Amino acid sequence: MRNRGRVIKNMLMGMVGVCICIAATWVSSLYGKGNVTNGYIQSNWPKMSFFRFELSIIMSSIGITLYYVGINEYIKVLKTTRRRRGYFDNRMTKLFEIGAIAGLISYLFIQGCFIMMALTYKQLYTTSLMGADLISVTEGTFYYVAIPVFAFYVISVAAVSIPYMYYTYIGRLKIPKLFILFNPLVFLGIGELLKLTKNHYVIDFASASVLFGFLLMMAAGTIHVSKMPDDKRERRRRVDD
Repeated sequence: MRNRGRVIKNMLMGMVGVCICIAATWVSSLYGKGNVTNGYIQSNWPKMSFFRFELSIIMSSIGITLYYVGINEYIKVLKTTRRRRGYFDNRMTKLFEIGAIAGLISYLFIQGCFIMMALTYKQLYTTSLMGADLISVTEGTFYYVAIPVFAFYVISVAAVSIPYMYYTYIGRLKIPKLFILFNPLVFLGIGELLKLTKNHYVIDFASASVLFGFLLMMAAGTIHVSKMPDDKRERRRRVDD
C-alpha cells in the first residue's frame, strides 16, 4: 500500500479524536448517584456545573476534528479494498461514506442539543415552574429538532457498521472474523442493555458505548492497513535502499 505510514498515522489521529469525544460525553453525561431519568430529563442536571457542559462542547469540537482525519482515511482504504467493478462493493463503500459524513455532523449536533436541553432545565429549575410543567417546557423545545437528531444518529451508526461488517465477513478486511462485532451498531445494543441495570456507574459508562464501537472499528481498520501488501513503488524503493 502506498503511503502506509501516513495512512496509519492519520487513522491513529482519528482514534485519538474518538477518545476525546468519549471523554467529552462522560464530562456531560456522568450524572452520578441518585439520578432519575424521566423521558430525556435527568434529575441531577441542576446539580451539575455550567463548566462541565462548556468543557464538553469544546472537547467535542476538538475530538470530532481529529476523528475527521481518521475516518477520511478509512473511506479511502475501503475504496482501495473494494472490487472496482463490483456493484455491491461500490454501494457498500458509498453507504460507509454517507454514514461517516453523517457521523461527523450528528455527533456535535446531538451533543449540542442534549447540552442545550440540560442547560434549559438547569436554568428553569430555579424559576416558579415545577414538576410536569418544567419537564414539558424543556422537552418541548427538543421535540422541534428531535426528528433530524435521531435520523442522523441512526444513519451514522448503521451506515458505517453494515459495510464494515460486510467487508469483515467476506474477508476483504485483513482482520479476524471476530472483529465483526467491533462496530457502533453492536455497541449501541450493548449500551442499551447496560442502561437497564440499576448500577449508576454502569449506566454512566454506557453513555459512551457507541463511541467505543467507533474506536474499535477504527482500530480494526488500522490493523488492516498494517497488513496490506506494499505496492510496486514501495517494494522497489525498499529494494533500492
